[in-house]
Amino acid sequence: MRLVAVIALALALSASPAAAATAVIAPSADVGLPFWCDWGYDWEERCYVDGGRRLPVGGVDDKVWRSALRFPLAPVPAGATVTRARLRLYFDGVCVAPRLASVRCGPRGYTLDGHRILSSDWFDEREVELDDVATASTTLPGGAAPGWLTWDVTALVRAWHRRLVPNYGLLLKLAEEEEDFDVGGPYFPSSSFADSRLRPRLAVEYLPPG
Repeated sequence: MRLVAVIALALALSASPAAAATAVIAPSADVGLPFWCDWGYDWEERCYVDGGRRLPVGGVDDKVWRSALRFPLAPVPAGATVTRARLRLYFDGVCVAPRLASVRCGPRGYTLDGHRILSSDWFDEREVELDDVATASTTLPGGAAPGWLTWDVTALVRAWHRRLVPNYGLLLKLAEEEEDFDVGGPYFPSSSFADSRLRPRLAVEYLPPG
């Protein structure tokens, strides 16, 4: 009887699921991209990209800024099951202003949408192609204190990992009804920001294969 119990316990342990794991992934690329820009005379001077230490989101001058991020999923093993994925950017109270100056944000709040990027090369066309339907959204309340903003991108990361859709990255923009030339927005620390603790990250929770 004791032998039967020992065998049953061994079988139960061998059948128990593997412990969940989390991969925290840094962007392989991130950049601010201009949209709605007048691509006429001197467009190279006015319709530039922002590859600096911050990621702009919102309208200033004669364009609206949207930011693209790409995350490699190599840290998540093939055959693993993605259970949750969260994009996290740090808001430190800084907003984008004319000529990409940094100013303290005012009392206005923002809705920030994430869209799947459909262009393999972000710079092949004047404006990167994106899915019209937002895959994730979050709200930055007016007068919010500094802290992390989170987008639930589980469905998209799961599709990337399963190779159901190509991983060309995610684009952050103001919600359709908010985006305009005269509407600023947050100026997030990028992957080259001086304080590495405040850089963007993708946290992917998964069950290892088997």
